[in-house]
Parts: sequence; C-alpha cells; structure tokens
Amino acid sequence: MKRLGQLLALGLLLALVLGVWTARGAIQVAVGYSAKQLCSAVFVAGLPEAFAKDLDIMPRMAILGPLLGSLKMHTDTSDGVVSASLLGVSARAVHIAGRGCTLHASGAGVLPLVPAVVADVGPGVPSDQSDAVDAAFQEPESDAGARNTLALLVATNRELQLEQYASPVTAQTRLQGWSMNKSLMATWVGMQAQRGNIDPSQPLLTLLAGESDLPTLDPRLTLLHLLQMESGLNFEEVYGPGSDVTRMLYTAPEMWKIPASRGQAYAPGEHFAYSSGDTVFASYLWQRSVDEPYEDWIAREFGSQLGIESLVAEADVSGVQVGSSYVYLTARDWLKAGQLWLDAWHGRSTLVPQSWLRDSVAARPSDPQGQYGRGFWLNTDGVAFDGLPDNLFYAGGNAGQYVVVIPEWEMVVVRLGLSDPGVDTGMHSFLQTLASLHAQTH
Repeated sequence: MKRLGQLLALGLLLALVLGVWTARGAIQVAVGYSAKQLCSAVFVAGLPEAFAKDLDIMPRMAILGPLLGSLKMHTDTSDGVVSASLLGVSARAVHIAGRGCTLHASGAGVLPLVPAVVADVGPGVPSDQSDAVDAAFQEPESDAGARNTLALLVATNRELQLEQYASPVTAQTRLQGWSMNKSLMATWVGMQAQRGNIDPSQPLLTLLAGESDLPTLDPRLTLLHLLQMESGLNFEEVYGPGSDVTRMLYTAPEMWKIPASRGQAYAPGEHFAYSSGDTVFASYLWQRSVDEPYEDWIAREFGSQLGIESLVAEADVSGVQVGSSYVYLTARDWLKAGQLWLDAWHGRSTLVPQSWLRDSVAARPSDPQGQYGRGFWLNTDGVAFDGLPDNLFYAGGNAGQYVVVIPEWEMVVVRLGLSDPGVDTGMHSFLQTLASLHAQTH
C-alpha cells in the first residue's frame, strides 16, 4: 500500500511538472506573438496600438482564457521596443533599421517608419461592383468571429480598377502578408537560380557546404523539395504549445535549425505537407546565395525593378529573413507583386523566367488534390475557388491574405485583412461576382 502511495505521488508530481512545462510553453508563445505583432503593427505598419490589440492580438490570445487579463504589453516608441509579459514570462521585439521588428533581439531600436508614399488618388469602387465590395467588407452573420476586411483591390490589364480600404488602413499602410511571404521566397529563389547563383535542384548537403554543426539530412533532399512542401521532414504545422512551428517562430534564435533538425518522416518528393519550416529553411539557403545584406538585395533586385518601395522583410535574431511569415507591403505593392507573377506566367517578365513561374503553379504528384505548386496555391479542378478558372493561382496567408492571379482575364485581385480563424473572408463570393461581370463583357 505504501508502495502504491509512492507511485501515485510520483505520478501526480510528474503530471504537475508536465502541466507547468506545457503552460510555460503556451505562455512563451503568447508573449512572443504579442510582442512581435504589436511591434510590427506600430513601427512598421503605422497602425494604432489599440487597433492591433483589438483586431489581431487579443482575439488570438483568447485561448489563454482567464489569464488573458494578466497579459501585459508595453510600447516604447522612442526606444523602438515592445515588450510583453505574463506570469513571469516575458518577450521583447525590437524595431531594427531596414529589417522591421525582430523578436528576442537585444538593445534599442529605431523610430517608427514613415507611411509609404502614395503619388495618386485611387479609382475608388465602380458602380457595378459596389454591392460586391460592400459585401466583402460587411461582417458575416455568424458568431464564429470577425471578417475584418482591410483592403480590396482589383487590377485588369495593368490598370487599377477598384480600391477600397477600411479605416485606419489606407493606401499608405504596410500590411502583413503572413504566408504570402512563401510566394515571394519562391520568386526570389527563382531569380537567383536564373542568374546562376543557386541551383535549387542540388542536394541541400551541397548547398550547405561549409556550414558548421550540419544537421543530418537525407542526401536526396533539395531546395525544390522545400519550396514545394514535399521535403518529408518530420515538422508539424500545428499551432499549439511546444509544437514545431510555434517553437520555431516564437522561441528559436536560428529558426531554420528547427525544421533542419527534425529528421525525415517521408522520403523527399513523396508526400505533400504544408510547412512553414520548409520555407524558413529555404530562406536560409536563399540568403546564403545573396552574399550581402538581404534587405539590400531585395530593395535593388526586386523592389526597384517593380516600383515597390514599401517592402519590409523581417528577420529572426540570427539575421535570417523569416521567409514563411514576416513581410509587409502596402496593398498597391502587393498588387505589383501579383502583376509580376501574371507577367511571368505570360512570358513578359525579364525578372522571373516563364519556365520557373509555370513550374511554380503546376500541381505536384506529391499533392493528390492539386492544391499547391512551388510557393503558390492552385485552383486545380476548382479545388480552391469553384467556378473560377482552373489556371487561377494565388499567394495566401493567415487571417485572410490573398493575391489572386487570373491569367486568362489579365487580372490580379488583392484582399488583406485580420479575419478570425474559421470566418468566411468573403473572397470566394467576391471572385464569383468578378466572374459574372467578366462573362458579361467577354
């Protein structure tokens, strides 16, 4: 009986330790997310603090339950730092010149960015699309959460046809693309490949030559596998305390080492699994090929070529761009990125080869649904947007970010927002309206 009591006591102790450890992991994610998102909202996007808290941070931190009231955030505008704390666990994000906000960075930062320059007044909303635009900004009749559409733009034949914002967002506001960064990363790798600065078909072990403390990797694994989400790495895209992706984004100083160290769950090229870890790993390899501060390369080789001046691509503490998630552009500049992809699809771009873009929007055998290519989501057999052209492709991101490219219509559509998980963003309905209007005029 005494032995049983000892075992029960030990079991309770282990359960308590595990519970505390799990709770601490959840709190690390909470304070990390809060500090990083508030820093970027205030210092990069130029949004009001209350707006960022009410529409972004607090809804996502609702999982804390009764602890939510104990979550504290502080913004020091003069010092370029945002801090967050909860039950003795804290995190800080620093606004670094040229690189936006970096989580867990030390020292002081810089003042907020000035709003992006806008040279002209937009076209507003055409009368035949006003009802559809109103519907896209209207909150759905549901208790699931908020839609929070912030920006909606449409361009046809290179001409901006429609532009609408929800206050306080304007054409000058840099907005986070979340996983649309993955589409940009695939583009930047393609640009470097065209110039002979990187061979994405080479084994990663070759690309990592000279790297100290090299992880054990499958010799068949390539950069293409990473960009196509078919690496087979044992990395799970599950957003919970202690998970691979949350440890990577909110606790790791060198994010790429998290997916690189996970080992293989499948052979490379055999299994599609959406993974921010794959793109963060790819970002590290791309950055090795650049051989200069990555922000300088982006500004000169990408931004200046397209007339994009608002882009801010953020890094982890080690200085590697977080290619899965952390890039900010104005809605108009997101539209320019979409126009680049449209031009490349048609073979009109000197920046991105048509062959690279076409391969990037081709379904992979590893993905039986045909929903993903190389950094882009696809619409194979209407898998994403039923009733829209099969060759539609798009960059997509958390909270309802879209840059949709419809090649046969010469159209690019941008929708940005802060939609709560599970809420209908209204994007499908809006695209269906555009399809009806297109059918009437063609």
